[in-house]
Amino acid sequence: MHGTEQWLVTGGTGFIGRFVVRSLLRRGQPVRLLCRDEAKARRLFGTQVSLVTGNLRAAVDCQRACHDVPVVIHIGGCYRFGRREQPALLATNVQGTGNLLAAAWDNRVTRFVHVSSAGVLEARSAMITEHDFPAHVGRCESYRHSKWRAECAALDWARRGLPVVIASPTVPLGPEDEAPTPSGQMVADFLAGRFPFGSRTGLNIVHVADLAEGIVAAAERGRLGERYLLGQHNVSLIELLRILAVSSGRRSPRFCLPWGLVALAGQLGELAGSGRLCRETACHARRRSGYACHKAAAELAWEPNRPLKQTAHETVAWFRERLEFSAAVLAELSVRSNVAY
Repeated sequence: MHGTEQWLVTGGTGFIGRFVVRSLLRRGQPVRLLCRDEAKARRLFGTQVSLVTGNLRAAVDCQRACHDVPVVIHIGGCYRFGRREQPALLATNVQGTGNLLAAAWDNRVTRFVHVSSAGVLEARSAMITEHDFPAHVGRCESYRHSKWRAECAALDWARRGLPVVIASPTVPLGPEDEAPTPSGQMVADFLAGRFPFGSRTGLNIVHVADLAEGIVAAAERGRLGERYLLGQHNVSLIELLRILAVSSGRRSPRFCLPWGLVALAGQLGELAGSGRLCRETACHARRRSGYACHKAAAELAWEPNRPLKQTAHETVAWFRERLEFSAAVLAELSVRSNVAY
């Protein structure tokens, strides 16, 4: 599918998006970004990409971005938890996605890759598949509700004739999670000693660079109207923390917190306005199912092969360097503040 025409990527300066952009550039594919921060985009990619400065929330910006592009890879969105984040989640993930879908239709885009979230899917058995899309997600799970509504909108446009492919990533880890995302924050919290307890929450981990290749594969080879789970390692949270402990030299939690205490902590966190431990993250903590990603391997010829220990090691190394740099800056500022002038 590669040619001289630019492909549009939203969220291209984010954690996942930057790896997708680099993957496309390595293939010789011209790339256009819809982004809010031109300086950040130039820092990451220089002049290798063209830019449309704008916001998903503005329909006119989406129209400008989609003009004369054959393929849209929509990664941009708001990735936060907690009730207080609901307005931003709805404005960006729901309204913004709707704006972009309409713009893609108006500009006769030939392929629209909607990057959703595997967390939207709902367990019906021990292993979640692409078929486990729920009929409804309550507003009490603010992030998941917003991604569910965005995916519903993408599926609705697909029924109208827009050539949509849906990519459903699991939990990405790896370097350059600058924000950080909630999954990266989990690693940062562990390194900072803020993980006294674990849980048996079911997770699926994929290296962000491998995930990016899966998203590009969905753009190149995905069947229209289909959903593809993009993940690799099924693991419990307590098992992941043990692997992070080996990579970092820190002690992993010895105890798993019972679900009842997690739920109580989530309610208290919700009242306090916390995004790390709130009602939604407590609901996630109750999940035990793994994810079956065989369809992506069979139809996209995409099979990530990084060992989980390597993914953990690279993530720990990046966050450790970031934390050490922050500590050094704070120490320098402290020294300066104590200097008498």
